[in-house]
Amino acid sequence: MLVYSEMINLARANDRRAHMSEELSRANVICNFFPAFDFKQSSPEVLTNRCFEEGPWGVFHLPNRAVTVSHALAWERFLQTESEFCLIMEDDIFISPELGSWVTDVSWWPESADIVKFERWRSSGTRVLLDKNKQTYKGRQISRMYSRHMGAAAYMISRRAAQKLLATEPFDMVVDHILFNLNASKAAKGMNIYQVSPAMAEQGNEPTGGPVYMGERLRPTGITLVRQKLKRAYYELAYPFSTLLKVLTRSAELAQITFEPTVSASSSTERVRTEKRN
Repeated sequence: MLVYSEMINLARANDRRAHMSEELSRANVICNFFPAFDFKQSSPEVLTNRCFEEGPWGVFHLPNRAVTVSHALAWERFLQTESEFCLIMEDDIFISPELGSWVTDVSWWPESADIVKFERWRSSGTRVLLDKNKQTYKGRQISRMYSRHMGAAAYMISRRAAQKLLATEPFDMVVDHILFNLNASKAAKGMNIYQVSPAMAEQGNEPTGGPVYMGERLRPTGITLVRQKLKRAYYELAYPFSTLLKVLTRSAELAQITFEPTVSASSSTERVRTEKRN
């Protein structure tokens, strides 16, 4: 089995599991469900051992620490298999019905890739810096990503990536930043990260009227909020010279990622094609 697939789902969130099982079936994705780390019902020592209580932006809140540990547990389970890649999803996503074909045939995987992001972050103003050299597979583009793109609800990692991510423990930021904040995350800085566009997943698919399982995240106020905003502003601008050079030479461009459940390809058997745009 080349790809091990797992969906992160709280044991008490039976409604989400049933809802996502239907989505996965429509997408023809066979997926394992393991209980996510539940900070409301688990020993707090696990969080203390695996996550710092504060990180680059101040307090590392319990819900964020819990979801980060849930992903780390999934990475560990993946490494216990013989699979070459791991698809990890969260239980509140819209899924493209085409996703199954990407999981069963990984000929599209870029040779240098450590992580490939399938998700689109739901923010109309978000722009992502993508390399103009790209591959096309089944009507979607696969491009090297050079800027932050939040969301950890649907991505695929290699064994090497899982090992490097776990080596950064204890964690000091939420998993979204660990994976996809190339300025703030030591792990992300050392890996090649790619984006699929149009995306094949997007958060927001929750059972109607369902409960809030993880609770509300506390928002900082006062001087704590000011420090947080200053640090975030720094990380927004602290791009390495190599990235800035790609912008200056126009070998990379800012793009808005969309979510498209289906796209038209020239052929249902379309193979990987490499493109270069000047």
